[in-house]
Amino acid sequence: MLSKDLDGIIMSWNRGAHRLFGWSVEEAIGRPVTIMVPAELHEEEASILERLREGAHVVGYETVRVSKTGQRLHVSLTLAPVEDSSGRIVGVSTVGRDITERKRTEAKLQSAHDNLEQRVLERTTELHRKNEELVKQEGVVRELSGRLLQMQDEERRRFARELHDSVGQLLAAISMNISRLLQEKDKLGEPARTCLDENANLVDQVSKEIRTISHLLHPPLLDEAGLESAIRWYIEGFAERSQIRVHLDMPADFDRLSSDQEIAVFRVVQECLTNIHRHSESARAIIRITRGNGQVHLEVRDEGKGIPPDQQVALNSYGAMGVGFRGMRERLRQLGGSLKIQSNEEGTIVSATLPVGSAKKTTQ
Repeated sequence: MLSKDLDGIIMSWNRGAHRLFGWSVEEAIGRPVTIMVPAELHEEEASILERLREGAHVVGYETVRVSKTGQRLHVSLTLAPVEDSSGRIVGVSTVGRDITERKRTEAKLQSAHDNLEQRVLERTTELHRKNEELVKQEGVVRELSGRLLQMQDEERRRFARELHDSVGQLLAAISMNISRLLQEKDKLGEPARTCLDENANLVDQVSKEIRTISHLLHPPLLDEAGLESAIRWYIEGFAERSQIRVHLDMPADFDRLSSDQEIAVFRVVQECLTNIHRHSESARAIIRITRGNGQVHLEVRDEGKGIPPDQQVALNSYGAMGVGFRGMRERLRQLGGSLKIQSNEEGTIVSATLPVGSAKKTTQ
């Protein structure tokens, strides 16, 4: 504790002040208080005295003082006016507390906080950079995925044509040769006639199989007559092969879509029916295709055993699904569309939405 007059001259000085600042009572009393005020804080000290002269009763603040040895100390000061018997302010009583250790701790904490903030900033910047790289890589992967799907369709189309044209022509030639032999089979022995009949039947079966495989790879109706005809043709063959009844609800006046869009819708129908046949144990499937408000909506529904909830979460999460669903979703995503799967013990619904105006033509 110490006191000073309104001109800043030290009037009293106790042992605590001696212990804190180093000056003895004899050394301190009568000297200006600025002996322990750093030069850069002289104006602050003058301002505090002025406030007390104007009647401020208590002023508390934290500041810096200098000891006799020149050591800078952080102190907390509480100042109160000293009045004479008439109530006139004649001086200032000051209580000072050493808060140097607290300030050092605060400085360390602040430094640690700043370092942490800097590390967080650096880490955040690094994460942003890596995220940008991942976004770029994802864009490249998606572009490659789209190109791969396009190449697959082109290869299916080429292979289907080769099967139909090359292999089909060879089988047709073999069939013609067998027909000529059949005209003279009476000249053959019984075993040879039997083999000839069997070969004729086998060639006919192979021709049908080749035609079916060719059409499944790329239905010619998809290019020639459009989506509705291609889907109806596929459904008829699927129902015959699988013994699953399939109902198609699709407007007869459904307008043509772009090549990419028609392929995408056809492949989703194809994949959904294949999954129903393999996994659902459903005896019936319903396909509904509508068009409106610039969008095509496709819904494929079955009445099977459903998909477990944990698998549904995976199927509705991009990237965590089987190849078939991934291919469907990627096809639709490339064209701005989406895929959703709902399932319970009463069956499964696969819903696809495709914006009509966002598709791109595939080069034929």
